[in-house]
Amino acid sequence: MRLRSLVAGTALAATSVLTLAGPAAAAPRPAYEADVVGVVRIDPSDPTSAEIQVRYRCADDAGLWISVKQTADRSADPRLAEEGSSAISAAWSDSHRETVTCDGRVRLGTFTVDLDEAWPGRPGQAPLRKGEGYVQFCLTDPDAPGPEGLVLSHSEFVHVR
Repeated sequence: MRLRSLVAGTALAATSVLTLAGPAAAAPRPAYEADVVGVVRIDPSDPTSAEIQVRYRCADDAGLWISVKQTADRSADPRLAEEGSSAISAAWSDSHRETVTCDGRVRLGTFTVDLDEAWPGRPGQAPLRKGEGYVQFCLTDPDAPGPEGLVLSHSEFVHVR
């Protein structure tokens, strides 16, 4: 009786391990992924500039556009996630100048956003302030211009400090 219980218990344990490991082992990691780490840190000497830390992975050469937008009340306004949200942005700092290392490994990068690339009259030229901000981290294929070249678009609300 003890032997039968031992065999049955071992079989059940092995099945459980295989069931748990099966789907996780079968799912390949995406070639492109990103996640903002921590908060957006405003530069105390220039509040239109800030640093954003992102954990990312990319497999092929890519261009980067990174942005943070805030509404006038600095809340997590869901309208910032909509197309054309720059029209309601009180503060909008971004950059196309930063580079990413794309070698298939997970990387941690610190990226600076500011108004250096803002055009005259662009909405959102007020300073960033403490509150919530909508961060966009986009990677593009340099050989495919336009919307077809967008290989990753990651957006999320993040604390701005």
